Amino acid sequence: MTIPMVYDFSVNFGRCFSIFAPAILASIFLGGLMILSCRTNEKLSLPKNDLFFLVVSMWICTAIVCAFPFYVYPSIKLKFMSALFEAVSGITTTGATVYQNVEILPKALNLWRFILHFIGGVGIVAIGIVVLPIMRIGGMQLFQTENSDKSQKFFPRASQTIRFFIGLYLLLIGIFVMCFRFAGMTLFDAVCHGISVISTGGFSTKNAGLDFFQSNNIKIIASIGMLIGGFTFLEIAKCFQNGVKTFLLNKQTAGYLKLIAVFVFLPIIIAMIIDSEQVSFHEIASHIFTTISAITTTGLDFANNFMPSNLLLIILAIVGGCSGSTTGGIKIFRIQILSTILKIYVKKLLYPYDVSVPKYQQQRVSNDLTNSVISYIVSLVLTFLISSFLLELYLKIGIAEVLYIVSACLFNWGTVISDAQLPSIAKLILSIDMIAGRLEVVPLFAIFHRLFRK
Repeated sequence: MTIPMVYDFSVNFGRCFSIFAPAILASIFLGGLMILSCRTNEKLSLPKNDLFFLVVSMWICTAIVCAFPFYVYPSIKLKFMSALFEAVSGITTTGATVYQNVEILPKALNLWRFILHFIGGVGIVAIGIVVLPIMRIGGMQLFQTENSDKSQKFFPRASQTIRFFIGLYLLLIGIFVMCFRFAGMTLFDAVCHGISVISTGGFSTKNAGLDFFQSNNIKIIASIGMLIGGFTFLEIAKCFQNGVKTFLLNKQTAGYLKLIAVFVFLPIIIAMIIDSEQVSFHEIASHIFTTISAITTTGLDFANNFMPSNLLLIILAIVGGCSGSTTGGIKIFRIQILSTILKIYVKKLLYPYDVSVPKYQQQRVSNDLTNSVISYIVSLVLTFLISSFLLELYLKIGIAEVLYIVSACLFNWGTVISDAQLPSIAKLILSIDMIAGRLEVVPLFAIFHRLFRK
């Protein structure tokens, strides 16, 4: 929080001091209490079961503290649950916002929104690479198995690995900040949107998003940034060791690129065959941006695209990008594993004596991995249904809009939420959905099981 406060002193002579100073003091006070209450000279060994509670509570506590600046901003007085919703949306890189007009926000407060994207993006990569494989959530143990070979490890300790990926994350942001700056953005807008595209977050400094800049080059740059943000960061790092060929041979990476190729280029080709004179570069750039924005769950923009249906964009957002990336959604590797299992099952129905076994990346898909993926999907469906049911009870809107809002938050692709339209209980439900979707759902079910098993 010191970063936007110092920035505000440099451009506005500290007009936002009253917003960030109380929040900084509250953070120091709460953090200090936690440090003092947890001091020990003993070496702690954290059981795997306690990781579930640790990860969930870490994200919840971070969101509560990060909501303070939004809550104390006097010009747009938000209820605390609205401020919490904005903070959760930022750190989960969902991109949903309760602000109908972000352009009237002070630059320092706007910068804070993008810093939340940065914090969340780093945290997402960290838990995706280190924590979730240990907890064996949703098939993530597959990636622990793949990278168990010491020759594939970059550093012997997890903390060193995380520092390496933070450096890579900062490098990518820096590259796209420079690209946006050269494309015509101000330095402030370039920094904010550089963070947004790499974190696949979806926040913008403008109400109209990137359409405000009326630049096809900016949309193409943003599309490339979102595309990179959708890759597994571990696979990006492997390029430095093993080259691009190994990167492209990864099954999940190949599936991700094929998905983008089909839904980005096929509609353009069809549109040009039908009437090439009506297809402009502006429409092509907008379509590429819209489609990649959907696949990477950055945030949907339904304007100027060649898709036959907007529902298709929502389905792409639900599928999402690669594991270990900053994207939301189900993730491509789970879709691939489920399709492999289904193909073998159908084959055995037709040929009962067939002895084929499902494989992924030349490895046999174990029963443990299958159960993990199926448990994740079932937990996700249950969360979606329960959230939709609860929201329908509290909101006076149609079921289609309820399903749209819940999917936007649970799969982290974001949308503009009317602050006046949603009561506090609805924002709480959606905030839980955003955290659940980001943490792969299962940790919340594990916590509920421990709380209510007796």
